[in-house]
Amino acid sequence: MNIQQKLSDILKLNLPRKWTSVSYAIMVDGKLVAADALGQDGTKDKNPVTLNHTYNVCSISKIFCTVAVMKLVEQGKVDLDRPICEYLPKFTMLDPRYRQITVRHCLNHASGLPGTQWKHFSATHVGKVDNEEYYNEVYDYLAKCYLKADPGKYSVYCNDGFTLAEMLVAKVSGMNFGDFCKQYITEPIGAHSTRVSTTVNPEYPLVREGGKPAEYFYLQGCGGFTTTMTDLCKFGNLFLTENDVISEQSKEEMRKMQGTTFLQEDTASVRYGLGWDNVCVEDPEFDLGEHVQMKGGNSFQFTSKLYVIPKYNAVLTISETHDCKLDVGLEILRLFAVYMQEEKGINLYKKYQPVPKELVEEFDGTYLVPSAIYHTHFFGTDLTITNDDTADGHAAAYKNLKFDGKDFVAENGEHFFFRNTSDGKYLFSTNRGRVIPTAMKVEDQAPLSEKWTARIGKRYLAVNFTEQDLVCGEMMNGFTLRKLAGVEGVMVASFSSIPEGEIYGNFEGAFIPDGEFNANGFLQTPSNGSRDLLCPDFFEKDGVEYCYVASYLYQEESSLKDYQGEKFEDLPSGEQNHVYRIHEKLETLPEVLPGRRLMVLNDKMEVVYDSQNPKDYKAIEAGYISFI
Repeated sequence: MNIQQKLSDILKLNLPRKWTSVSYAIMVDGKLVAADALGQDGTKDKNPVTLNHTYNVCSISKIFCTVAVMKLVEQGKVDLDRPICEYLPKFTMLDPRYRQITVRHCLNHASGLPGTQWKHFSATHVGKVDNEEYYNEVYDYLAKCYLKADPGKYSVYCNDGFTLAEMLVAKVSGMNFGDFCKQYITEPIGAHSTRVSTTVNPEYPLVREGGKPAEYFYLQGCGGFTTTMTDLCKFGNLFLTENDVISEQSKEEMRKMQGTTFLQEDTASVRYGLGWDNVCVEDPEFDLGEHVQMKGGNSFQFTSKLYVIPKYNAVLTISETHDCKLDVGLEILRLFAVYMQEEKGINLYKKYQPVPKELVEEFDGTYLVPSAIYHTHFFGTDLTITNDDTADGHAAAYKNLKFDGKDFVAENGEHFFFRNTSDGKYLFSTNRGRVIPTAMKVEDQAPLSEKWTARIGKRYLAVNFTEQDLVCGEMMNGFTLRKLAGVEGVMVASFSSIPEGEIYGNFEGAFIPDGEFNANGFLQTPSNGSRDLLCPDFFEKDGVEYCYVASYLYQEESSLKDYQGEKFEDLPSGEQNHVYRIHEKLETLPEVLPGRRLMVLNDKMEVVYDSQNPKDYKAIEAGYISFI
């Protein structure tokens, strides 16, 4: 496996069950060493993303804007310490102190300006309001505002200052801001995807978060850039190499600590550079060296990070749609640490050690708890344990546990460790002083017989629910029999729950056959680890296969009849429910008689209607209806 594939696999471990897209790139010594785009574009077609798809990096735009300003400084057309109102004579405020706001104050967040003009901050499209109209809106907005403090008193994150800086670039250069950045910054370095909304390159499609419209920006200097992660690396590399885009003197000025504060204890505000969020990154977890520069961005749909790391001559970029729910700053540093360990033999972690190969060889694998399947993933100093169901569902059960030379340590301080005993291999965890046997590693069993192999993939529906049973409204409605992947001779009954069940998800119970019709749960885990084991009992009656398991009776799905509009009064009473297959759109439901119950399941055997807890019924095309 190459390093890029390994990093992408690691990134996937922390993604939730439903997400749209995330992309990252790592550049070292001016060369891309790993880059990938994961997921889909968020449109109705759900097209797979590529490295040519762009992401809104929002406030990372402030670095582009600062470079544009510094270009004008280098040309002698702008003085950082001159009041910006002298360049923008239409700029006025109710507060006379606005005349003290310098260009530098706009770039180091010390202007005292209100913060953000929200009107037209983002839009579903651009074009109805041109740049000049938008700038007039800005002037009108600021003309009705007061400053929050004397310019230069303290730095507090401020979009308005960079909007003024954008307007400064357009005014002084006589060019549209987007055109200026394209001509003098992005095109010279071959970053052809990197544009603002008014100059967007149609060859590089924009990702959107699933279920949302595309996101565009009228404001540009403070948050309007869209780019691929590989092109963002090209831009970041400007700060590590001599080039014709920005001078060494300008870069030195940008990376000085230029923030200011009036609170002695405040060590954050002072770390603003010009444009940069932090020009003295000191991460408690990673040894990144000196003069690390970082900029983040956050829009209504995206979160992004850019790191420039001089010690390793590296640029790191990442952007996600919000539904990925990642800590993008931590994720990209973690991927970089794995790259450095795997490819350079350098451990970036301050407190933790690479996991020994012999530990990985002995304990890597599949672990079981009564209702779920866990897999271990070792990389660098880390261990992540995922919960992976047999229908390709995925969630991280324990994220980014760090090896301290003895145990794996979670962010909350709890420890995890492995032990090989005469009864099997176990994963242990600690919780508030208790040591808990959490999961047991599963080993190969006897090969499955033809009878059991023939059951793989079959579905079974419960047929003995009662009117007052609460459990069946949430879970245990039906199960699919599957083989546990990667392990010989182990079966899994994958029980359905309600869609997006918040209390219980899918119940994945593993067992091993004991003869052709019976099976047993086989975990031997004390404390809570062996509860609710399954002992399926299969039998045939009148040519139909049934299974009694977990106190319910299930009927094999292919034996069910198609629903033909039956009603409660048409059906004979008996111990079993009457369950039918829905084969065409079911628009309306039959009346539920007193003391009876009606359930409708979708084609995944998930309850979508239950008369015991009625909600609005939405017609389904396929599934099951159960008269209880």
